[in-house]
Amino acid sequence: MEIKFVPEEYKESIKHVLNYCFSGVSGIGESFVNETYTYENCLGCFDEDKLVGLLYIYPYDMHFYGNTVPMGGIGVVSTLPEYRYYRCASNMLIKSVEIMKDRGYAFSALAPFSYAFYRKYGWELGFNSKRNIIPVNSFKDLGTGKGQFRPLTLEDIDSINQVYRNFYVKYNGSIDRDKDNWKSRLKRIGENRNYGYSFSRQENGLNGYIFFSIESGVFYIHEMVYDSIETKLELFRFIYNHNAQVREVNWKAPLDDNTMLLLDNPRIEQKIEPGMMIRVVDVARVLRSYKYPALYKGGFTINITDKWAPWNNGTFKLIIDQGTAEVNKIEDDTADISCDINVFSQVALGYTGIEEAIEIGKITVHNLKAAEDMKTIFKEHVTYMTDGF
Repeated sequence: MEIKFVPEEYKESIKHVLNYCFSGVSGIGESFVNETYTYENCLGCFDEDKLVGLLYIYPYDMHFYGNTVPMGGIGVVSTLPEYRYYRCASNMLIKSVEIMKDRGYAFSALAPFSYAFYRKYGWELGFNSKRNIIPVNSFKDLGTGKGQFRPLTLEDIDSINQVYRNFYVKYNGSIDRDKDNWKSRLKRIGENRNYGYSFSRQENGLNGYIFFSIESGVFYIHEMVYDSIETKLELFRFIYNHNAQVREVNWKAPLDDNTMLLLDNPRIEQKIEPGMMIRVVDVARVLRSYKYPALYKGGFTINITDKWAPWNNGTFKLIIDQGTAEVNKIEDDTADISCDINVFSQVALGYTGIEEAIEIGKITVHNLKAAEDMKTIFKEHVTYMTDGF
């Protein structure tokens, strides 16, 4: 088996692999080839000249403590059934990490069919969401009814992106969308009962928006963004206006969502659901990009085990001063703490803090004082992503 980029002459083979492996998604092969495929991002597994597996690297920038870092989204990982025990997917994943490192990516993310499978290659759970299931009548008296709602169009790209960035920049892991991303998203409005509306308090400007679909009496919120609590309440009022069509609202909200506190009857159904997985591609780059406390001055060492990325495997020494870190890889197996790349990825993203990781036995402490310092530096931070790939 050979892992390499897939040339354009294999487009029909790409369609075949995707249509077979994702049979539940109508026309996925055709839409992928026509709208997504580029040679430099499409990895394939070949048995001589036969394409038997696929993996695509989506190039993104990701919000990370108020800044952005390059992130590779991994999608359409697939293998024809007769080759599923030949390590095709495994070898494509390993190769993708090497490619992403060479391209300067800090992180990688993916939506797993199996957490256990991808965990073997360094990806780890990095996102949760709060599933809210709310009777639509709970929104009856919210909002004032002032302002204007209208369907979103391609002309809204700049204004919708500004509202999106202001809302999502506080969440680690959210995608910094470009115009092509927005065009694709807005063009899907109207397909399969998917809708998108903007809200404006005044004639000019955009204060919030909502993407949603309606199915079997359920109002599914795919994405809802607002610039203030006032705008959020008007969006809820808009949802209530559908009460003749729907009985309940279903929304995967960020973990810090406070909707329950806005309702007269807070007895709603809420579930915490695991989501995307995250992987640090380049430990040194991530450590240099991390947001350190401005007043902290000191240093420590971290030993990381990464079976698939030798540039990450080993001991890193950090010297932190005035919010920035000097990071060097050193030839020393003795470190203040040690962990594998999976746990480091969670800690770096903020999905879990050092203290919690130590408590559940995912980090080994060799220097108690240094570990206490690190607990004040590497803390939990809300992660959230609504993009799929």
